[in-house]
Parts: sequence; C-alpha cells; structure tokens
Amino acid sequence: MKKTLSLTLALVMCLSVMAVPALAVTPDATAQAPYDLTVKELPKEESHGRGHVELTFKIDGLRTDYESETHIWVEYKIDDGEWLHFWGAFPNEVFIENCLIAPNTYSAVWAEPEEMEDDKWKGTEIVYYRAYIWWVTADYERAQTPYSNIATTGLQGNSWAMPELKKADELGLLPDCLKGQDLTKPITRAEFAAVSVKTYEALSGTAAIPAVNNPFTDTNDVEVLKAYNVGITAGTSATTFAPNTLLNREQAATMLTRVFKKVAMAGWTLATDGDFTLQYTKPALFADDADISDYAKDSVYFMAANGIIAGTGNNMFSPKAVTDAQKAKGYAQATREQALIIAVRMVENLKK
Repeated sequence: MKKTLSLTLALVMCLSVMAVPALAVTPDATAQAPYDLTVKELPKEESHGRGHVELTFKIDGLRTDYESETHIWVEYKIDDGEWLHFWGAFPNEVFIENCLIAPNTYSAVWAEPEEMEDDKWKGTEIVYYRAYIWWVTADYERAQTPYSNIATTGLQGNSWAMPELKKADELGLLPDCLKGQDLTKPITRAEFAAVSVKTYEALSGTAAIPAVNNPFTDTNDVEVLKAYNVGITAGTSATTFAPNTLLNREQAATMLTRVFKKVAMAGWTLATDGDFTLQYTKPALFADDADISDYAKDSVYFMAANGIIAGTGNNMFSPKAVTDAQKAKGYAQATREQALIIAVRMVENLKK
C-alpha cells in the first residue's frame, strides 16, 4: 500500500518579506507530483484581522537519485500576476534516507509579501497556489517534481456579480465552505444552508447554534446543523439531508424567505408556516408563472417585490427545470453567487 505524505502549511499574514519569481527549472516528468492540494482560509479573528491560509497536499513518497537536501515549496500568484515564492518558506533542509522522502508532516510560517500589504490587499483578489518538491542531483543540478494541482483563495465569480460578492464578504455572509471556490457553479443544499445561517445571523444579530443531536445519517456539517436547529431548513427525510443535492431558483427563494420569516415573525416555525402571511404588494406575474411550484410562489413574488431576486430576462423567472432537455442542461439551477447576492440584498433591504 502506498504511503501518504501529508503537508500542512500555516500561512500567517504578518511580517513583510521579499517575494521572488519562481526559478525556471524543468520538472522531472518521472517524479510524482504532489496532489490533492487544498487551501482553507482560517477565521480572521485568529490572525489579527487578516486571513491565515492552511494548505494541504499529499505525495505517495519520492525517491531521488542522490541523497541530498530536499526542499518543499509552494508558489503563489495574485490574479493575473506572475508566480512567486518565499525564501525560507520551509526549513531549508528536509533530509532524506536512502534517497527516499518518507511520509512525514511539515509545517512552516509564511510572512506577508509586498503584494499583500494593507494598502494594496483587499482580500477579494484571487490567489493561486501550487506546490512542488525539489532537490539537487548527483550532477549538482536542480531537479523538481511536476507541480501539484492549483488551489485558490479569493472571490471567483462573474464580473457583473463581483460588487455584490465583495459586499457579501464585507458583511460576513460568505461562509467558509465557499471561500476560494468558483462561485459561478451551482450551489448544494449544504452550501446553501451555510449561506442561510450567515443571513440569519446578520438579520437577527444572533449567533446560530448547531443542534446537539444530529438526526441526519448523511452529514455532520456544522452549518447544516445550525440551520436545522434554527428551523430554517429540514431534511429530505427524517434521517437524511442530501447535502450534495443542487438547488433550483425557486427553492433558493423559498429557503431564504424562511430566514426572513424566522427573524421577523415571532412564533414562526416550518411546521406552522401556513399560519403566517407575508405582507407585500404582489408584482406582475412572471411569464413562466405556471412553472413556479405552488409552495414557492409566495416566496418568489415576495423576493421580487422587495428587489431581492429578479428574473432571468424576458419576464422569465426560471424557477425550475420542467422538460427533460432543461434538466439535462441544468436549467434554473441556483448558483453560489446568486445565493450570496440574494443574501446581500436581504440584509440591505430587509434588516430593521
């Protein structure tokens, strides 16, 4: 069985050091590249208001042709900039035994590069990361593995959505599970639960607490348990939540309308939803009103009346896929950026 080398980096945004361009070396195609590189932004309160970044990658061992010092490096670039790395990002020597890099755990502290100084760095730029390992050969030449996959942090969305996505980050509406992710992609039930929790906390001024007893057998996601405990979402059955199921637009409107009801209507619960009435002036019907499910119509028009969610053009709302062709194309799927935009507009338009 292959052994796995796991690397965890704590990238601490603190003292400035000189960032240098990556050295031009042709990777050794026969060497295994690090893989499964992931990046996680840690809470700002743990880094004096700035984000620590934790990177993790794996490698199933590496044998070199010469017993020498071996270096593990990570390069980064900001937006469309050039690839850079830090001197001394890791301890200078990682000694190997019998030319084999054995499974181990390495950690290092990175200092803040000039590109991330407070007056330049906004925290919403896309930062790309890639890892590799290099060593000195018997001919005193530098060799390195191919690069790992690329991991990212920062906001990645459509240009038209970026102002509101940045606002979502500023308002604290961007959950950890979406940081560094492609926000143009469809949103899952678990991810939407996390957005819903952030929206609830922003509107109510109350921190959500996860349920002590988890009724679900298919997830232990803390944000899902918060949403369930608050009462703004339920499972797909008594024991399942279906965390990876994608949402459509009418479902997104309905779930976030529940957040508003929970905050604004004393005594509201999912079980008593039918006893509560939303007060708003209903706008003109969408051209595809017939495609909006009965349970979702009130939420859809409430959102439209308050300028929170709009149609998709030609007076269409695109609530859900109806035909087989639409289903095959992923028609009407709610995206991560759409969910965040709805959350921003709810906080701005409905917060008392």
